[in-house]
This record gives sequence, structure tokens and C-alpha cells, in this order.
Amino acid sequence: MMQLKVSFRKGKANQNRKAWCVDTRSVQSDGGEKFFATKDEAQNYSARISKELIRSDSDSWTWTFQELSEVYIASIEKQVREGEQSNSYLNEKVRHISQFLGVNVNNKPLAETLVWELTTGQIELQLMDQLKVGRSKKTMQNLFGSINKFMKAAKKYGCRETNPCAGVEIKFDLAKPKRKTNPANIQPGVITKIIAAMDPKWRLITSFAANTGLRQGELRALTWGDILWNTNKVNVDKAFKHQDGIGATKTEAGTRKVPLGKSLKKALQEYYIEKGRPEDSTLLFSHEPNVPSQHAFSNQHGKYTKANFAFSKKPGQPHTLRPGSALTHKHFLKAVHQACDDAGVAHITWHDLRHFAASMLLKKHSNDLWEVSKRLGHEQKSTTENIYGHFIEDITEDDEEDLLALG
Repeated sequence: MMQLKVSFRKGKANQNRKAWCVDTRSVQSDGGEKFFATKDEAQNYSARISKELIRSDSDSWTWTFQELSEVYIASIEKQVREGEQSNSYLNEKVRHISQFLGVNVNNKPLAETLVWELTTGQIELQLMDQLKVGRSKKTMQNLFGSINKFMKAAKKYGCRETNPCAGVEIKFDLAKPKRKTNPANIQPGVITKIIAAMDPKWRLITSFAANTGLRQGELRALTWGDILWNTNKVNVDKAFKHQDGIGATKTEAGTRKVPLGKSLKKALQEYYIEKGRPEDSTLLFSHEPNVPSQHAFSNQHGKYTKANFAFSKKPGQPHTLRPGSALTHKHFLKAVHQACDDAGVAHITWHDLRHFAASMLLKKHSNDLWEVSKRLGHEQKSTTENIYGHFIEDITEDDEEDLLALG
């Protein structure tokens, strides 16, 4: 390990100023002389800086953050190819690392900075203030989690010996408060009105969500083979991941089997027969577009022809004409907002149905928090209790076969 020397400046001492000096100009591009009141303080600082000056057999100690990011992302791409990580995980890390490299440290792009030069103080006092702009607490927690993993990788590759993220307090934009669900908007009577205002297909989808508490991505990925008729369960082992298609559930605990209530099962059986008894691999709830309208188009000769117009033919995208493709977030949001308008109630989001189901489950299984956590796919019981415990105001004490009776 290279050890920076500590020197004593007599002239400084004669002026009653800090006299113990550590000079980093020979090893840091933005180095300088730093003075301390005592020798111990100077030596401690020297030892800490020196830890980052290890010369290994490789040249990784000379890497910039841009070079580190290329190696780090390549390693995740390899994990994806080998089935150890999902495309969604890769895309998240690419996005987060790009955001991290886009900030400046000491008026210099972080991407051009040597990895070992970054300090905890620079992260706390410079980078965090840049990263937090326009980002909520949850977004910053997710972003900083990726940055922390990135810096752990830097240690593994020999770019530095310490993780400067350790002990850093996460900041976030106070102007972007976390959206909170209004308990009054997800009372059983309100949810019942919303479901009643929907057409038959969306009535079933919404009832399914309100009774099972599945995440939207999990619900979108369900196939008929996931309905375990004999055991009255719903098998949850996959989820749609943004634009990446079907992948793993959000957490390991997300892989689970959720009870299927009697009336919901009956409604699904009727829907199954109505759909012509689909194969197990067929999506449970898929896009069923209306008959498209025809539009007139002219060619280069000025002749007109009629054709069906489609914005996109990619499965799962809005406005697709392909039947059986996956529903999108926009489909869900449009359906629930339209139903709220028709029912004359305040708008809720699709995720609010999960809040509703969670709160009903907590009431129904008040003495078994672990059962509720398992049903919701939470890794920790505290997540269930802290987030979902205080939504429902007036619920009868009697258990129901379904969380919300189907009309």
C-alpha cells in the first residue's frame, strides 16, 4: 500500500495555525495540501486516502467511472444470458448507472473521474443534491441501491478498497411527496360501485384483483394454466416487467399460491367456457380489441384505398389489433378511471385495488400477519403492517368466503 507522508510545517505552528500536513498533489488530479491540528488526525487521514492508492496486478486502479460502468454492465449482461438475472434488472441498472454518471463532482463529469478518487463527502455534499432533483424518496432509495451495488463492484474489481456509499444519508426531493391512498376511496362500498360500472370482462378482471391482491404485472402475466382448479389456488410465478415482457416476480417471496374464493372461481369457470376452453399457455386476461374502423389512404398516384389503421402491431402495446396480446398499464388505468367516472366516485389507481385487498386480508386474518404477507408476496411482515394496516374504517367482523362478493 502506498502511504502518504505526514509533514510538520514549523512556520504554520509559529502562527498558531494547523501545522500537520498531508500532500495529495502527487497522487490525485485535484489533490492539494490538507492541514490538521494534530499528528494523529493527519496520520488517520493519510491512512484513509492511502487505502485508495493500492496498485494491483491489473490496471483497474486507473479506471474512470465510465470504464467501470462498461465492465459492470457487461457482467450483468452475462448474468442475463446465463439466466441468473432478468432483462428488467439489467435495464434498471443501465438506467441508474447512466443517471449516476451524468452528475458532476468538483465541476468535472463523474464519468471522467477516477473511481478511487470519489469520497463519501463528495457523494453527500455534491452528488446527492444533484441526484435528488425531481425524485421521490422511493425513487432515490431504488437509485441509491443500484449505486451502492455499483461501488461494491468497484471494490471487487480492485478499483478501490472502500465503499464511499457506506453511511451516506439518502436525500430526496421534498416537492415530490409519496402518493398516499385515501382510505375513503377504497371502502368496500366504493370498490363495489366501481366494479358494477364496468363491462362484464373488466368487471371480472377488477374483481379478481380486488380479491387476490395481485400486482398488476403479476395479473397481466397469468395464464389459464396458473388457475389450479382442483386446489382452489392461483399460481403466481411470473410478472410483466415494463417493456421487457414476462420475467420473474418482484421478489422471491412473490412466487406463491394465492387462495381462490368460491364465487371468483365460479365466475372464472364461466369465463373459461365462454372463451372456448383456452389452452393452459393462453393468457388469462388478454387484449380484445374492438373491430377497427377503416381509414382512406392515397398512394403516390392519387388513388385511394381503404385499410384498417393500427398504431402498433407489437403484442402488449396500446392500439394493437392483435387479439390475445397482453394488456398494458394504459388499458388498466383507462378502465378503472372510466368506471370511477361512470360510478360518480373519486379516481383510484389500479394499485389501489391491491391496497384494498391487503387491508381486507389484514382485517380477516388479524391474528396471522404472516399469512397476509405470504398472500401479498412480501418478503417481510413489517412491509405488510406498515403500508397496508390503516385503510379500512368500517368492516364487519364476520369472515367472508371472498374478500369482495361478486354480484
